[in-house]
Amino acid sequence: MKCEKAIEKYLSLDNNKSMPLSLMIHLFACKQCRKEIEDLRSTFTTLQHPPYAISLENKIMQQIMLQKSYYQKVSNFNWVAAGLIIVLSIGVISYSDTLQWLSLHFGNKILVPLYLVMGCIVSGYIGSYVATHLKKLEAIAHSIKSLL
Repeated sequence: MKCEKAIEKYLSLDNNKSMPLSLMIHLFACKQCRKEIEDLRSTFTTLQHPPYAISLENKIMQQIMLQKSYYQKVSNFNWVAAGLIIVLSIGVISYSDTLQWLSLHFGNKILVPLYLVMGCIVSGYIGSYVATHLKKLEAIAHSIKSLL
């Protein structure tokens, strides 16, 4: 076994997992790998003790807290444009050739599922708008409540 592969194999082991026989034989024969693994073990145990572990954890948490949270804002124009496209497509569908073809093959039975699908689309659109604008809607509701 090559030294690089031996170190890689050691690093891939879990904490409590025993070393495979091929790795033990290589470590018995190779003084350089044996020293490197001993150094790795001492480093791992040092990092697990409280003073180092807590300071490392604090440094990582400070870096996480300094990062800006990701927030993508969709302009109201895009919401209105998408809503108009949905409403216009619902209005135009009754004049389309596709609806006439579907009515020809399925009769008027196709209208109920079609209207259900359109209702689900509108409900999903309105629900997504409300979910993304909760703070604004709460402020509006609070101002209306204070007027009453």
